[in-house]
Amino acid sequence: ALPPIRLILLYNRIEFTTTASMRNYNLCLAFTPASSLLRCWKTRYPSSSCTHSSHHAVAFQQQHHRQYPSRHLGIMHEGAHTADGQINGGLASSDLEIEKKFAIPDAETAKKMKQTLTSLGFQISLKEEFVDWYFDLPAPRWHFSLQDCWFRYRERKVKIMNNWGWRGAWQVKRGKKEEHGGIGARENDGMTVYEELQGKHAKELILDMLAELSGAEASDTSSDSPPSAINSHYSGYDIPYLAGAESLVPFARLETFRTSYETTDNDGEFCALKVDIDITDFGYMVGEVEAVLNDVPEDKAKVEAAKEKIRKLVDLISSSEDESDASTAALGKLEFYLINKHHDHYDACVKSGVMIN
Repeated sequence: ALPPIRLILLYNRIEFTTTASMRNYNLCLAFTPASSLLRCWKTRYPSSSCTHSSHHAVAFQQQHHRQYPSRHLGIMHEGAHTADGQINGGLASSDLEIEKKFAIPDAETAKKMKQTLTSLGFQISLKEEFVDWYFDLPAPRWHFSLQDCWFRYRERKVKIMNNWGWRGAWQVKRGKKEEHGGIGARENDGMTVYEELQGKHAKELILDMLAELSGAEASDTSSDSPPSAINSHYSGYDIPYLAGAESLVPFARLETFRTSYETTDNDGEFCALKVDIDITDFGYMVGEVEAVLNDVPEDKAKVEAAKEKIRKLVDLISSSEDESDASTAALGKLEFYLINKHHDHYDACVKSGVMIN
């Protein structure tokens, strides 16, 4: 089969989505103002008509985009606009994400934990598949991740009409360091507090932080291997691109299948918490309990109250496994990935205090 096709349409400040069925391709197209095709399907069967079919896709879009303005098909947008011009969806400009992970050693343990959640009044609220790309300066100058600042591009699998495609958005997670005796933004039991931004706000912050690099740091990035060599590990994938952030390179790609749980009791103790059980494409399983404080100034009392509820729920979930210890920090997906794929990067994170050995 032919590799994925990249199509770029130069409509100034226009967002839209559409679908195109062509002779040898079944594509789901998604465009945003600052990016090209977010994801496209491979060929359904061998063909040498790639260029011809690409022209047909562009012609289809040019013909129909006026009939389907972005506000009618906003599901693929990083920050879709409603009919009155307000931004809809995504995280606020500065949210606090408070979370604690818990270990899931095997499928039997996962089954017991799900039963415990059901007994506590939780039900499945969402099942989703997504891909996370993590970016930083080229090795060994992981400037941002060593400061507990993570640049991520997340693609979620979504359905548009009768086609499946991918909705992508840039995200930034910045650790909130506190005087808790732990390391970085992480407390000794694995509790973390991150400021999280998404979409437009995330892209602006990434570009601002790159612009703030010192002259020596900025010039250093030009001496590394060419992008073709750095990105060869991700051959066959459409690597996300952010104009103005060409110095960033991917250092991890993780595919996750997630099942989310929320309580049905709107007035219950855990009504503001969400539980995620994740399994990656490389077989690692981990769970997390999280609370998000939306678009509010940091309130230490609210943060501490959320932490206590999270700890209590993690204790209850983990009690379904007799040998589990909820006070022990579980490895996150990215930590597990770095330990097994890029141990030098993991060692640097441990040395800088961002991760725990």
